[in-house]
Amino acid sequence: MNYFNPRTAAERYSKGRPDFHPNTIKHIKDYLHLDKKLDDALDIACGTGLSTKALLEIATNVYGTDISQEMLNFALQPDKIHYSIAPAEQQPFADNSFDLITVSSGVHWFDIDQFLIEANRLLRSKSWLVLYENHFISEMLGNSNFSNWIPNVYLKKYPSPPRNHAYSWTNENLNAKNFYLVKEETFKNAIVFNKKQLALYFTTQSNIIAAVENHETTYDQVENWLDQALAPFFDNDETTQTINYGNWIKYIQRID
Repeated sequence: MNYFNPRTAAERYSKGRPDFHPNTIKHIKDYLHLDKKLDDALDIACGTGLSTKALLEIATNVYGTDISQEMLNFALQPDKIHYSIAPAEQQPFADNSFDLITVSSGVHWFDIDQFLIEANRLLRSKSWLVLYENHFISEMLGNSNFSNWIPNVYLKKYPSPPRNHAYSWTNENLNAKNFYLVKEETFKNAIVFNKKQLALYFTTQSNIIAAVENHETTYDQVENWLDQALAPFFDNDETTQTINYGNWIKYIQRID
């Protein structure tokens, strides 16, 4: 199931996902020592374009692809970014087209071996495939109870669907695909939410989308439950809380 294909999911995604991407792109820019913009960059599984928009800081020509037409219908800055619909494993571009390919919070949905073959085809010699994730680590500043609430209440009610977390990102595996894992980096992004914003973010997650699309619940029911379940963490509707997300980056270079 493509959890991000329904229009209702795409619309919520466009409103509810935090824009941490400029901070991650700054890390990428610093690590790759980009004193000037790259010519061509591609963002695969671009969603509504938050991760793609951030590439405008470091690339002249920016492209975004996604398997969901509904996501692309909400994509940001279409006047500056070239968007097209395509699966990660079969992109509509010529060989050796890009200096950089990025994937933000999407690679766990791919056929990763086939994706790496395609990324190798698309990249120019010695160019970069950069994978990054801004994952929810259940860390609310000043309230340790939130870290217990996520696994013991929220995820028990709405379990996460399976994904490809078990892939082996070793150089032994990557070298066979003409890639080399040069560096991994981890840090945190602090995002500020009020209760309504946090509830909206939760409804953009695949576990909630799956429950709604499988007719186990409705978005109204989920939002009503979240409004009550999150109340202990917010004094009122205007109160904000800072939640840390864990950000990792894998810098993977095409060997030749």
